[in-house]
Amino acid sequence: MKEVFNIGALRVGENYPAIIIAELSDGHMGSFEKAQQLVGAAKDAGADVVKFQMHFPEREMISGVKMWAGDLQDILKRVWFSPNNHERIMEYCASIGIEYLCTPFSFEAVDTLERMGVHSFKTGSGEICNLPFHRKLAKISARTGKPVFISTGMCTMAELEETIALYTEEGANFLLMNCTSEYPINDYVHLRLGLIPVLREKFRVMVGQSDHSTEIYSSLAAIALGAKVIEKHFTLDRNGPFPDDGMCLDPRMMRELVDAVRKVEKAIEGNEKIVLPEEAEIRSWAFHSVVSDRNLKKGELITLANVRPARPGSGIPAKYLDETYFHELENKRCKTDIPKDTVITWEDLE
Repeated sequence: MKEVFNIGALRVGENYPAIIIAELSDGHMGSFEKAQQLVGAAKDAGADVVKFQMHFPEREMISGVKMWAGDLQDILKRVWFSPNNHERIMEYCASIGIEYLCTPFSFEAVDTLERMGVHSFKTGSGEICNLPFHRKLAKISARTGKPVFISTGMCTMAELEETIALYTEEGANFLLMNCTSEYPINDYVHLRLGLIPVLREKFRVMVGQSDHSTEIYSSLAAIALGAKVIEKHFTLDRNGPFPDDGMCLDPRMMRELVDAVRKVEKAIEGNEKIVLPEEAEIRSWAFHSVVSDRNLKKGELITLANVRPARPGSGIPAKYLDETYFHELENKRCKTDIPKDTVITWEDLE
């Protein structure tokens, strides 16, 4: 497994915080000003990356491809974002310190993005079996070191294996984005988050989660399962006119996601069982000691009938009243009188 990918100033790796991608899709509706607003809001909300899509509608599909909003080619023509706008928005991203990422949907889009000097590529799930397309990206990656984020929705494991074999053959840098191509997810079992560790182990690559749920909770579970990238659709207004708006995170929700991801990452860092300094004070009263259960006389033997385990934990540990350890106490005598309900220490016995 390659341990670190460089994407501009970002580092994607096992020992780095997960990167959070705000997927803008075509929510700009073809407007450069709207794209700027989306980028600025994503940056303010704490996202690391904004992702666009580059379409050449007549090159990537024929007319008559129907989706829920109508003929897809016609839709893409109406919201078309020109290569010049992509260059301008990439420059804007650089100026405010957020990484530009883009999904190409044709050879022409790949060539355009390469000329623009992008730092990485992201593929859509619909391209997973388009091996000539992936071969082109894999060759670019092998030549430049630029990683490819491969989305894995709506494919079989066998189909995914073919694509990964191609990248491996070319010596390319890539990571996988676990994904279900359902917009939005209507049943949580469809998220298939259990695939994250499976894909990591099977292909020895880093894995992210392209999350099409309408909230943040599944993304947090993905982080706990080892995801190093989270991609969520992003909008300024969930009641907006773009078809994806209703399933997107808005700026408030994106801030919540970023904050929650960073907290979960901290929460799963520790894997060594220790007593934290912050626990020590609580431990001192919450643990149990050997305590006299009645008034004890000087010289009296300690027995299980005259002592009991009780708080606080400042005396002989209560474990010595268990049959495993009691032999170390059973012949001990009190050095002095010990009143009832007294914590007994080793110094009190002889």
